[in-house]
Amino acid sequence: MSIGDPPQQPTPGPEVAPVVRRRHSTETGRGVRRVRRRRTTGWWAAATVLSVLAAGALAWLGWQASLQITGGTPTVTDPSAPGYVAEVEPTPVELVAVEDGTGALAAALIVVLEPDGSGGTVIPVSSRMFVLATETAPQLELDRVYEQGGLDGLRDRLGRAVGFGFTVATSVTAAELVEVSELAGPVEIDNFENLSPAPSFDDPPVDPADAPIIYRSGPLTLDRSNVVDFLAIVGRGENVDNRSLRQQQVWEALLTALQGRDASDAGGSLGPVLADVLAGEYRFEQLPTVTLPQPDSIFVITVPDAATLPSFTARTIAAPVSAYPGQRPRTRILNGTSDPAALAPIGPRVVESGGLVASVGNAASFDEPATRVEWIAPAAEPVARRLAEELGAEAGPATVDPTLADIIVVVGGAGG
Repeated sequence: MSIGDPPQQPTPGPEVAPVVRRRHSTETGRGVRRVRRRRTTGWWAAATVLSVLAAGALAWLGWQASLQITGGTPTVTDPSAPGYVAEVEPTPVELVAVEDGTGALAAALIVVLEPDGSGGTVIPVSSRMFVLATETAPQLELDRVYEQGGLDGLRDRLGRAVGFGFTVATSVTAAELVEVSELAGPVEIDNFENLSPAPSFDDPPVDPADAPIIYRSGPLTLDRSNVVDFLAIVGRGENVDNRSLRQQQVWEALLTALQGRDASDAGGSLGPVLADVLAGEYRFEQLPTVTLPQPDSIFVITVPDAATLPSFTARTIAAPVSAYPGQRPRTRILNGTSDPAALAPIGPRVVESGGLVASVGNAASFDEPATRVEWIAPAAEPVARRLAEELGAEAGPATVDPTLADIIVVVGGAGG
């Protein structure tokens, strides 16, 4: 079969099996309380079970927890049969905006939850990080984005900057953070540098040597009286990455102190998020950033690093969503070989190339000689070509237009 030829289809043709998802809130705003739900299985989990399935079968057992195949009378219902296709539920990625006592953005968290609803990856984001200008919006720090556009504005601008969207976005008030701190009790951190408040443009000039030190370096106890202020303070001369690491200490200490306690009803929407993280193993990651000098100025800004974000996203989020329509082309991955493990490495490469995994399944034949990548939507061509290069595969336009796909990857006996 050559690129551009319509794929051979069994009779009747492949049909996407319907998926039933458990309901959960996708509202944005303060105090959103969410019902616990099962998480989509990550690509790495699917890879584990791939090796135990019969030859030629789609590795489906690893996704049963999140892909509930039900309803209707689909024409291809056997996961081991040619032409079987099913939808992939996105990885839950939650954006939490934490406010200070004035309602300004003090900090943000990106929480990538694990497939089974327990544990995950916590990524602190400094409110002083910049997002670059777009065609319709100026270059701004995230706290200004939040001030001007609220939670929706933050969700949009940060998603555009990091290259993926959020399945849930919510804000947390200072009082709600205090409630979580009260449940945790006093916590100890090691403050790694003296913190004097950064001056504003309206403040009179002060010699840095004379600036009051609010938090000295060394052991520091945080409790309800100072946890919000310590999270929110912008230190004089403190760079964005150091501030993010300092804020990470706060979240690490709170999570450690909350071990064995039920945080699900505390702190508005913050408690349920932390409870989900505490339900399993979790880790912290720092968002890749880069410092850019400003033209005709002595100032620099820190922004998300576009060069390293693709690989960061691929290893952190198995099935990301788009921050806006068309950001990540929807990709269908089909196994055209008798090797049940053939699909395992493809998902992360789709994500790293800029796509999202929308559906997976079996090709019309298990005798495809080579891997190929076809784009349906013209706008998806750059991602398709980048993916094909990554896989060492041929690329070209497709002549079919499957539902919920902009790109088709057919994994063959060679390449990938």
